[in-house]
Amino acid sequence: MESRILSSNSNSSHRSEGEGERERFCYCGLPSPRRTSWTRMNLGRRFYGCARYREGSKCKYFKWIDAKFSDRATEVILDLLDGRRQPPSTFVDDLDDVDSKQIEASSANYLKNEVSKQAEVSSVNYLLKNEDSRMRNERKCYQMFIIVLFCYIAYLMIKCKALEDKKKFLQLP
Repeated sequence: MESRILSSNSNSSHRSEGEGERERFCYCGLPSPRRTSWTRMNLGRRFYGCARYREGSKCKYFKWIDAKFSDRATEVILDLLDGRRQPPSTFVDDLDDVDSKQIEASSANYLKNEVSKQAEVSSVNYLLKNEDSRMRNERKCYQMFIIVLFCYIAYLMIKCKALEDKKKFLQLP
């Protein structure tokens, strides 16, 4: 009975750990992969870092996910690594290969999304230019209509004034 409760609790905590995590981006604008530190100081701690740190990027984006482990936990992890009978550097290289493949896939998805956004922006830009051109033409038509209307009103006023003058001229005192 007790083992069921423990396994149930561990499952729920494992699920909730992944929930709420959102993709992070470094200062370069690329997706920042989640990595694990394999240095002796921070063995096993997870962090987010710049996707191009191996290329000598000057981005310097870095954020720890986990708190620093206790000395005992670090000691246990070191013992486990030493017990693998595999040099940690080889193990770390294997993990870095996985990280680099994740970065490549993540970068490809990011670039694909950026290209689709650019295409969307271009089509919206084209539609806006067409709408702007149509509205400018419409505005010119309205301006011409107002000018013609003003001229017609001026003509009618002059004609009315002329008729009034003619009436005055024809009237006998």
